[in-house]
Amino acid sequence: RLTSMAMASTRRQVLSLFRKLLRTQKTVFERDVELQSRVSLEIRTKFKERANAPEHQIEDFIKEGEETDAFLRENVVQAEYNPQTGNYTQKLRPDHAWEGDITGRPLEEDRQPNK
Repeated sequence: RLTSMAMASTRRQVLSLFRKLLRTQKTVFERDVELQSRVSLEIRTKFKERANAPEHQIEDFIKEGEETDAFLRENVVQAEYNPQTGNYTQKLRPDHAWEGDITGRPLEEDRQPNK
């Protein structure tokens, strides 16, 4: 059984994660108010469903939430269609930066010269 201090710490972690996910969805879906609303509702629903979860599941839920947050920040890019040009534009954020190209290979300048 968790002590009062451990429970308070866990509660702070859960609330911090809840706020973090809400901020992330606002950033990731900043140009789509309808999607923001739906994702926000989904976050709230998940946290309510798990409000009385057994103690042994809380750490797993926190890990799942952190992974979800990272996935949203690093992998979701919104594109907008420009009817004048027929092209899509996207706004990349610093969270989208990664080492190497999309294949996972290092960029040319990062490669070591052959010896």
